[in-house]
Amino acid sequence: MDNISSETFMQHSVRTISSSEAKANLGDVLSSLSTHGPIEITRNGKSVGLLTLPPVQAVDRSRIAALAIAYSKGLISWPQIAEETGASYGELLIELGLKNLQIPKVTPKNRPEQIANFHRILDLAAAQSGNAKASV
Repeated sequence: MDNISSETFMQHSVRTISSSEAKANLGDVLSSLSTHGPIEITRNGKSVGLLTLPPVQAVDRSRIAALAIAYSKGLISWPQIAEETGASYGELLIELGLKNLQIPKVTPKNRPEQIANFHRILDLAAAQSGNAKASV
C-alpha cells in the first residue's frame, strides 16, 4: 500500500474482485486502473493482492528545459524527449512557453515516389489547363 498515494484512495474507493475474475478479464481490469482506481484481488474471500498504477516518477524539469531548447532548434524530436524523460507533450509545450521558444517547423523529407507523383499531378493539371484554354 506504500506505492499508492492517499490522493488515489481519496478519489476512488478500492474495488474488490476475485482472482478468477481478474484472470478472466485482465485486460479490462488493467485498463480500468486509471479511471476507477486500485483493485483488491481476493481468493476464497481473503485478500491476496492489490493492483494499482505504478508510482508516478517526477520529471526532471531542468532536463526538459535543456531538451526544449534543442527541440525548438530542430535538433531533437518529440518522441526522443518523451522516451528519455517520460514527460508529456504538454509539459514540453509549457517549457517552450516559459523560455519563449518556438515549436520547430517540421519539414518531412520527400521520398522519390512522392516527388514523382507530385510532378505527375502538376503535369496533368497543366495539360488540363492547356486543353481548357484551347477550347475557349
